[in-house]
Amino acid sequence: MRMRTDRSTGMLLVAGMAVLALVATGCDDGGGGDDVMDVQDVQDQGTDQGTDPGSLPDCCGTDRGPEDPGPLDPGPLDPGPCVKTCGDRVCGASNCDGETCGECTAANTTCDTLKGICVPTCDWPTFKPTITWGPTGAISSLTTPADAAVVKSLCFDYTGDGLGDNGLKGLAGQVNGPLADAVSGGSIAILFELAGVTDFTTTASFQLNGLLGKSTATPAATTGDFQVQEASYVTDICTPMIYFEGASIADGKLAAGPSMFQLSIPISEGLVIDATLIQAKVKASITAGATADGFAATDGVLSGVLTKEQLEAAIAKLQASCDAAPANAKPDFCSYLKVAVSAMNLLFDLHQVIDDQGNLTFVAKTKDLPGDAASVCLSYSLSTAKVVGFEPVVTP
Repeated sequence: MRMRTDRSTGMLLVAGMAVLALVATGCDDGGGGDDVMDVQDVQDQGTDQGTDPGSLPDCCGTDRGPEDPGPLDPGPLDPGPCVKTCGDRVCGASNCDGETCGECTAANTTCDTLKGICVPTCDWPTFKPTITWGPTGAISSLTTPADAAVVKSLCFDYTGDGLGDNGLKGLAGQVNGPLADAVSGGSIAILFELAGVTDFTTTASFQLNGLLGKSTATPAATTGDFQVQEASYVTDICTPMIYFEGASIADGKLAAGPSMFQLSIPISEGLVIDATLIQAKVKASITAGATADGFAATDGVLSGVLTKEQLEAAIAKLQASCDAAPANAKPDFCSYLKVAVSAMNLLFDLHQVIDDQGNLTFVAKTKDLPGDAASVCLSYSLSTAKVVGFEPVVTP
């Protein structure tokens, strides 16, 4: 799925791209000093690839105090061999920067990047007025778990050992504060729509849609009436940008996935970072539901995997932007980008394995199997929400 977001909403979807979350929001080191993490600190924590680095300090930067020797170079990034996971996909992006699984050449067709197939284009202005929405819940809390025991019991298992994975946990200190502020302040309004659902206890199969919204309340609320942003849809094919086919509810437990999100995240004017969250999964416990008023849920989890190729391509694009900027007009993130590169290496808790049939699986990283993918786990809760229409489009 291809999603364009503003910087705050990008923070939610970028939460999987933890280093870019740091770059996009920045942080205040309070004037530097003992609490500032430098490149060597990060490298020291990540020397043993089989060791959990733990939580990083709640700041970032390259200032090392009065004897600062200047920026340190963590060394060149080695993306390693390309790992393509096209499978049955005939179009859309692979996991390698600059390669694709193919393009749609037939007339009046375009790529559904979630499925990787070519589908007919549609007339969005005609289709848009016909859209109605099913029961909806709005994200009212969002965090990434840092406690190892919580991760193992709550998050999805990507290595097959029966325990949950979250490569993001070491950067929870940087991610969770901005996420909480964005959700409570109303700058993030992510809606989950249960298309066609009337039974919130047991429904065998339906489509779960992810939508960008805006609270109609002043100040913005995390429950009540919402308008949907048109950017929630791929207008060429008249489908939601994020959706899970074959979602289900069993005994009040919501489950969906695996699926894939293709994201476009604006960092600054003219600078957009692309990334793909693969093998995304969703679960939650529905606590209340009504077709008219929406549904609420607790114990929600959204997980997925980001590959090293994805993150390195994003960092390289940011670095190119810094290199091209005049010396007196560098973007704010340039001053700590090298630290972010080293911190990024701590995220890679998984090693990719592709079998003879091209199927992608993961094992836990070891010294002999270096980390080249990062598991992402976000916990959330939902409050009842009602979609009352589209957000009006503001024209310049």
